[in-house]
Amino acid sequence: MELNDIIVELLGRIKVLEKRVAALESRLDVLDGADKIVCGRPPFPTDKISRKYRPLAEKLYETWEKKIELNYEDINEILGFPLPSTASSFPQSFWANTKTHSYASCWLELGYKAKAGADGKSVIFEKDYI
Repeated sequence: MELNDIIVELLGRIKVLEKRVAALESRLDVLDGADKIVCGRPPFPTDKISRKYRPLAEKLYETWEKKIELNYEDINEILGFPLPSTASSFPQSFWANTKTHSYASCWLELGYKAKAGADGKSVIFEKDYI
């Protein structure tokens, strides 16, 4: 990869992050007297989430709803690459909530559990609490 390509990629990533920061800032619950920001969710666990699947984790974190349903096309777009064929061939196994699948950290570390959609072309991320 050439330097120009890397710079263009980084600039694109910065724009995406700036939008996400603005969205997160608009959701702040309280600014206390000590100028500490108190949010309705824990800090994003950057060090615990697979780099490859981090964009999906960021989308779940940004949305932060009890139940989020995404179809495979949405997930492919979020990730920037297509899901492996096993996601549709063996959806129950692929979307298993186990730490033996490194990519599962992108939802498990945020408190979500994944479940393959009934149509076999979507996944439901759900948490017990918000």
